[in-house]
Formats: sequence, C-alpha cells, structure tokens
Amino acid sequence: MKYIVILLVILSQISCESKEEKKQRIFKEFEKEAKAIRKNQIDLFVNAKPKYFSAKTINGSVFNSQDYKGKNLVIFIYDKAYLKKSDSYNMAEEFNALYTEFKNEAHFIGIVEGFVENDKALKDYLSHSTVLFDQIDNTKSYNKSEKLNYNIFCSPAKILIDINGKVIHSSCGGGNNMIIGQKLDSIKSATNK
Repeated sequence: MKYIVILLVILSQISCESKEEKKQRIFKEFEKEAKAIRKNQIDLFVNAKPKYFSAKTINGSVFNSQDYKGKNLVIFIYDKAYLKKSDSYNMAEEFNALYTEFKNEAHFIGIVEGFVENDKALKDYLSHSTVLFDQIDNTKSYNKSEKLNYNIFCSPAKILIDINGKVIHSSCGGGNNMIIGQKLDSIKSATNK
C-alpha cells in the first residue's frame, strides 16, 4: 500500500507539469545529450586534428590511433553492405588497391558501420569481403551501440591523416581514388627521396 501511495504522488507530480515545462525539460535533456556527443566526437573533417581513439579490431587486436603519432594514417569508413561486391561496385577491391600500393607510406584501418541483427549477420557480411587491412566493428544492433563517434555520415568515406596528426583529405563516395591517391603518391615520392 505504501508503494502505491508513493507511485500516485510521483504520477500526480508528473501530470502537473505543464506542456511548456515538459517541452523545456525535454529540450534541456536533448541539449545536454547533444553536448556530450559533440564532446566525445572524433573530428575527421579536413584541417582537423582528431583526438586519439582506440577500439578492438575484428581480428581481436586493439587499434589505437595514438600508436601512429608521427605517421600517416588512412581511415576508411563504410557500411557493412559495401563488404559484399555488387554488380557495379567492389569496395574491397578499390580500397585494397590503395592499401597494396601505399601500405609502406601509411597505416590503414577500416571502420565497419551500420545496423546488424547480430554478430552472425556481421560475420556473413565479412565472409563476402577480402579486405587486406584491419577493420573495427562499429556496427550497432539491438543489444550493442557504436563504439566510435565521429562526424562523418557518408559511406564509403576516405580520410588521410598526415604525420602532424592533421586531416589532409576527407571524401565520400566510392569509385574515385584519384585525390587520395595523389596525396599518398606525393607522400611516397617525398619518402623515397
């Protein structure tokens, strides 16, 4: 009986909240959550100096971007659907070509994102792919959320961070490696002198 009275008191207080008060409360909660998201977000836009991040890779090792301080780092971000070759696009082949040509000039990491039903579904996507570099599982499902929070919302994305920790290339879309290839080639030429 005591618990029922307490519950009724709480419910009456909640119902006494005006629509405007409720609107303000929800707005403040949303504003607080958005601020926390921005604070923890990894900035991958051109000219940014992204904060260090780490995450477990699909093969079980831990990737830590701080380990590549003073080195070039290429980050590919892509939806899990791109792991499967389509009639018009083979993302793994495109990214593997860059990796094969420039793996001595930069470290490469892939970030797989998107919604998956469960780990078995992700493994099915991965089984269709022959990605040659490590990948981070940043997918979400009913019982897991994304591990990394970044400001890139397109897929596939290509990011190049130089030896000074600055993003010198950030682009979206598949099928065009020209600009990132040119930047990596200039790094290769500079290191071979």
